[in-house]
Amino acid sequence: MIRKATYKDVEFILSNAKDVANEAMLSKDTISQEQAVQLALFTLEQNGYYLVYEINKEIAGWILLGKNIDPITNLTHAFIYELYVLPKYRNLGIAKQLLQSAIKESKLYGFNEIRLNVFANNFAKEIYNRIGFQDLQTIMYKKL
Repeated sequence: MIRKATYKDVEFILSNAKDVANEAMLSKDTISQEQAVQLALFTLEQNGYYLVYEINKEIAGWILLGKNIDPITNLTHAFIYELYVLPKYRNLGIAKQLLQSAIKESKLYGFNEIRLNVFANNFAKEIYNRIGFQDLQTIMYKKL
């Protein structure tokens, strides 16, 4: 079952913030628990919200939705800030269902587009492509 997160759900999600952030960045301990919580709280304070996937009254995964403004076009779009499935619930199609719910909710709120950021080597990129997400831009870097 997918539903909006309660205050208690958000507390649980935020208790996992560091692990979620560091897994998304594909490295260990790059971000502290406090930094990860602050990033999520910033989105929540800007009217973002979590949808949770529940199995037997236990949270199996979640998605953080909000809105964002394209700096070039100045148009507002829905934005997925976080998608996470707890390890013991992976490979059950939960991420796909959360993404589909996020898309449906975004349409209901009148958005014409939904975006997300994903690191180039993140295995989730394949899931996003299957749902219909396309590359929009590439950020490149060089260590100095």
